[in-house]
Amino acid sequence: KQWYQRRVRGIWWATYNCLLSRSGAYVAPDSHGHHKLPVQAVSGVLSGTISAVLTNPLDIIRTRIQVGGSRSIVYVTRKLWREEGAKLFGKGLSARALSMSTNSFLIVLGYETVKRLSCYSDSLDRNNLQ
Repeated sequence: KQWYQRRVRGIWWATYNCLLSRSGAYVAPDSHGHHKLPVQAVSGVLSGTISAVLTNPLDIIRTRIQVGGSRSIVYVTRKLWREEGAKLFGKGLSARALSMSTNSFLIVLGYETVKRLSCYSDSLDRNNLQ
């Protein structure tokens, strides 16, 4: 399960950072040079959705292996392809995308808020030292 979670997180963070950097061309940063929170929230939701779409087939295969007891990824993938065909890629995708995008929204709000507060606290500390 860890190898799977690492890939999902890697795709999520890469997508999130790419979307943030692209949005900088369209939305001006705040007075501190940071992306605005709504831009970060939308980037988080979109990166969650993109991660869900890209990793959904792996999640289906992983779940089938866990439920079916098979240890062969190749066997399970071939069996699913024979049984499901191209539907394999969309199976459960809407629920997964909704779940991941909602979680991403909440994670980004928490992460970026704490990051802002930390930067704000640091700047206050620096001003008090001078």
